[in-house]
Amino acid sequence: MIKAIFFDMDGTIADSEKIVWKVTRAYMEKHGIILSHDEEKLLYGLVWKESIKKILESRGRQYNQNIKNTIKERYVRNLKKEVTAMPYIHDLLENLKGHFKIGLATNSRLREVNIIFDRLGFHEFFDIRLARNHIKNVKPHPEIYLKGAEIFEVHPSECVVFEDSLVGITAAKGAGMKCIAIVNTYAAEDLKSADAIINDYREIDIKKIKGLGR
Repeated sequence: MIKAIFFDMDGTIADSEKIVWKVTRAYMEKHGIILSHDEEKLLYGLVWKESIKKILESRGRQYNQNIKNTIKERYVRNLKKEVTAMPYIHDLLENLKGHFKIGLATNSRLREVNIIFDRLGFHEFFDIRLARNHIKNVKPHPEIYLKGAEIFEVHPSECVVFEDSLVGITAAKGAGMKCIAIVNTYAAEDLKSADAIINDYREIDIKKIKGLGR
């Protein structure tokens, strides 16, 4: 029986990955670095520091914390003004409320979580919010999902996770949870390791979620 649902944040409930990509690309281009398609994918799901470090080192550039901080602050400024909710996510959350325990599990910091939740009105729907601040090992490590299950006092097999990235799917499956992938930052063919794939939240409902527990 499915008792709890966890949502990733960036690219899953908030369409914020596009802002990550925009500010990072602008910074890199200003410094003579043109990102490849594969490098853009590095920005999705991984910790930002590691993504930026890999890109810079591949060009023989030295990474330092000031670079990451500069890009991060630009992201936060843009996030406050531009972030939007994923289509139909509020409708789904409203339908799920009262039927399942609902948690957030994100590699982002709590500061970004609070900005997004304040701007998009997510507070009322989530019973817990787990961010980078609350764990030692980020996704693709399953720690954040295992911690969420422990807080909810449910077995991992009683949980369903919504994710949009390969990193997130790996974390969910590693925790022993079912995973529904939404097509956003990755194409459907890249998300085949998930238990189900949807194009938008109109394609999922309580019955289908419960069906994953059989």
